[in-house]
Amino acid sequence: MLYNIIISGKWMDGSEFLSVCSSDFLDAPTRMLLLSDGSLTLLLNASLLSSVRLQRLRQEEVSLDRDMAEYIEAEAGQTVIDRDVWLMNGEKRVVYANSILPTSLMKDEIYNEIAKGDTPIGTLLSEQSILTRRDRLQIGRIMSLEICRELGLPDATVLWARRYRLHTEGGFKGAITEVFSPKIFEGSNGKGKDQSLT
Repeated sequence: MLYNIIISGKWMDGSEFLSVCSSDFLDAPTRMLLLSDGSLTLLLNASLLSSVRLQRLRQEEVSLDRDMAEYIEAEAGQTVIDRDVWLMNGEKRVVYANSILPTSLMKDEIYNEIAKGDTPIGTLLSEQSILTRRDRLQIGRIMSLEICRELGLPDATVLWARRYRLHTEGGFKGAITEVFSPKIFEGSNGKGKDQSLT
């Protein structure tokens, strides 16, 4: 992962997250975006009413470490693509995403498209008509000095993030972590404003 992130509290599963929401500030569209198991790109297009593009920051092939191997139930030490991107709405950064994608079961056409690095993973798999499933969804509030500075936010801003495991019909599994700019959660009711630790 290109940026350092520090979890504020703990990663929550869906039911724990909803329990927090019952006494917190999150409105229904925000909850649905964080809990969704569909294409994030399509959801952002619908939420923002404009297209989202990818800005690749870094992409390299590395060995899968033991912690991530345990999370995605794969063999440690195998080769994975480690990719960091921003999803962009015009010139605005809306979501930072890190993907860990093992190459051993990846189809050649998928590998080649990912290597190009200009298409979001969900969009790429959809365009290839590859069925996907997401599980082990965890949601949390994180702090990251680097991400806040990239977003032009105060250093102590707490950001919503989620991580999940991605499966494809061919047995390929990966892990994706996404950190959301608070600006995409701002609605007419004023909810979802930047939250800072005090």
